[in-house]
Amino acid sequence: MKDKKFHLSVVITVVISYLLIKVIDSYEYFFGIFGLLLSLLTPFVIAFVLAYIFNPIVSFLEDKLNIKRIFALLITYGFLILLIGSFILFTAPIIISSIADMVSQFPLYVEKTQSFFIDLGNSLKNVDPKTLKEVGDKIMSAMPEIGNFLIGYIGQIFNTTFSISKFIVQFVLAFIICFYIILEKETFFNFYKKVLYITLGEKYAKLTLDVGHTLNTNIGKYFTGKILDSFIVGLLSAIGLYFLKSKYALLFGTLIGIMNLIPYFGPVIGMTPVVIINSFYDPKIALFSLVYLLLVQQLEVAVIEPKIVGGQLGLSPFLTILAVTVGGGFFGIPGMILSVPIMGVVKIYLGEYIEFKHKNMNFEID
Repeated sequence: MKDKKFHLSVVITVVISYLLIKVIDSYEYFFGIFGLLLSLLTPFVIAFVLAYIFNPIVSFLEDKLNIKRIFALLITYGFLILLIGSFILFTAPIIISSIADMVSQFPLYVEKTQSFFIDLGNSLKNVDPKTLKEVGDKIMSAMPEIGNFLIGYIGQIFNTTFSISKFIVQFVLAFIICFYIILEKETFFNFYKKVLYITLGEKYAKLTLDVGHTLNTNIGKYFTGKILDSFIVGLLSAIGLYFLKSKYALLFGTLIGIMNLIPYFGPVIGMTPVVIINSFYDPKIALFSLVYLLLVQQLEVAVIEPKIVGGQLGLSPFLTILAVTVGGGFFGIPGMILSVPIMGVVKIYLGEYIEFKHKNMNFEID
């Protein structure tokens, strides 16, 4: 009997090892299937994100104004379609035109940078000519490569990101799915609770639901305020840059608004291209733009953010920077944006755990 069990385990081990080898050997095929699965699930992911954003609006219309959910959804969708239509008609063409013009101007930026270093080299008469020549040659030889790299990289980004037909299909499908998710949200939530209780048991199901509720509360409060805060910052930036005669004012205002969602690092990322690009045309405008954007950031820190976002998460600067760094390292810009409210939830439960353990200790900590 023992021999049979031993032989059976050997056979199972060999079969599993063979299957693993075949999977590793055909990794491209399985990665292709995985990529296709992600592509098919993308509309559903977008739909759940949209449902999360639209649900507070629908709930407000439903609870406060006593509008039936189906009509609240139709009002929300109608207002959103109006906003998207206005953006496509009035804002998107200017932004796209600005991006195309900026890309076409990269050779000019490279040429002006080369001229700058030549002038800088001429001014450094006291430096060893041989050393200066070596440094200059390296910089000059790198400039065309950097320019070609940036042009190719930006082109690749647009080819990947703005696949118009695919994006439109996924977005429209996501809107349809989102409509039914909100319409039948109680059914979805009850099914989710049943699955949790069946798979995890009562204790861990309650814990999961509690964590989910806390996460939902924190993310909802944080993003509602932060999106409005970033919209105001982006609008103030675009208006100010326009009156300062900055190049691509609307594009840069939009970029600053989006980047403002990222704590600490976001404003710096948003300001950098404003200063660099304007430096190629008029250094005075670049300087005035930098001063104005710094003033906007000070206004946001002192007035706008405390009034709108408040201190819901209660994170110290250290924990915020840690969350943004780790989130950005693993998941890029989405990780930098989402890491802060997630860190807020981690802090809440970790704090509760530490307090619980501390109360059960038999000594006091000074």
